[in-house]
Amino acid sequence: MSGENILVVDDEPIIGTAFERELEDKGCNVDSVLSGEEALKTIRSKKYDIAFIDMVMPGMNGIEACKKLKETSPDTILIFMTGRVDKDVIYKELDFQRAGGKVYFLYKPFLKDEIYEVIEMALAEKAKKEINLTIK
Repeated sequence: MSGENILVVDDEPIIGTAFERELEDKGCNVDSVLSGEEALKTIRSKKYDIAFIDMVMPGMNGIEACKKLKETSPDTILIFMTGRVDKDVIYKELDFQRAGGKVYFLYKPFLKDEIYEVIEMALAEKAKKEINLTIK
């Protein structure tokens, strides 16, 4: 993990700050925003490899934000951060299972090692898809 562009979307500023400190030390470029609306503006101006998105935010919630982010930037890997939302609700709302998409979760409160794990899993899955596309 190094050089990835990562977007953190959470209405709690401390979360974005923690991600910035932790992941920038690993060589990642991290931007954080406080709302789904800000995330959409930001993702239109920069390509992100990964977006961490809080599911429960005022205004545009995480599910709405994810739908719009996927339309705007389909190659960005979405990782949901939640303390309260059931996975089945997210699968149903986003219809990822039918579309064949992979969904990643971080359950709050989480440890920094869990952040690294989910990033590595997501990047490995993305690399696997890219290899399969190349082979076809």
